[in-house]
Amino acid sequence: MSGNNMQLPDQINKQAAEWFTLMQSADVSAAERQELRDWLSEHPDHQQSYRQIELVWQTVGELSGTVEGSALRRSVEPLSARLMSFISTPVAMIKSLVPAPKYAMAFALVCVAVGVLLLPKPTAPIITHYSTEAGELRTITLADSSEITLSAKSQISTRISDVERSVDLISGEAFFDIAKDRQKPFFVTVNNVAVEVVGTQFNVQKVRDVVSVAVLEGVVNVFGENGVITAIPDAVLTAGQKIVKASGQAFEAVLNVPHSDLGAWRLGRLIYTDVALADVVADAGRYFDGKIILQSQDLADVKVTMTLRTDQVGQLPQMLAQTLPLEVHTVADDIILLKN
Repeated sequence: MSGNNMQLPDQINKQAAEWFTLMQSADVSAAERQELRDWLSEHPDHQQSYRQIELVWQTVGELSGTVEGSALRRSVEPLSARLMSFISTPVAMIKSLVPAPKYAMAFALVCVAVGVLLLPKPTAPIITHYSTEAGELRTITLADSSEITLSAKSQISTRISDVERSVDLISGEAFFDIAKDRQKPFFVTVNNVAVEVVGTQFNVQKVRDVVSVAVLEGVVNVFGENGVITAIPDAVLTAGQKIVKASGQAFEAVLNVPHSDLGAWRLGRLIYTDVALADVVADAGRYFDGKIILQSQDLADVKVTMTLRTDQVGQLPQMLAQTLPLEVHTVADDIILLKN
């Protein structure tokens, strides 16, 4: 006898599922019950497989009528639909069982039990790390032809397998052009924010503790509850929309952004609209070898609206001094901005 039904042949597990499903019918005949006994006595593996499915059913019985039971039933419904094709029970019998909630639950869980045995095991994801230096842009093409353009001084980690497509944005900014695959959504996580897409173009930026997501094309689901994917996203963005979230804060209101501004850094343009000076310095500083230091919190909180080329970032302090009450001092490789 096999010690674990994960080692039993697929055909035995399918037959056990058929027999167990049939036994839940109210009009099962004595002859059918005898046929089951005969089948069980044919080989110890038959008994092992059938017993495993019984154990699943008993667990469900303990949960029936509870919140957990309802949640379990909802969670297995999509999988049971996929697995019905694996079980050769006559369609007429399946239809007679599924309408009754009790039997629908049984059949769904039988599908799950057998599905664990029949569905191929996914390959381990390939994890790859990418990074860029100051002023460097880099385009990465994934196995599914999706493209990620990594901004300056940015880091990402990708996890790619036959069942998973995900990226962790560790720092900086990235533009995503994702190949469509409805069976395998693409996920991006950054801080406590998660993004889910099927196939679209969007930009994700992390500046200090602030995360922004902007969509150029398609639809993007955004989640902010510790980056956990839930049934209902916190925001659904469409083309030309942007949302911002600071760490520990709620999402700000969705903004409309000109298409020409989305991912403009890929064309060498940095665009800031009513952005705190500290965030401007942190973001633009990724295109600059030196370091720009703000010596005053009051100065850091000043809102700035400006556009500059990435090759002008070294001149940013002087540009700011023309419109803001500040002084520019250079010490070694550091540029220090002081409030007048």
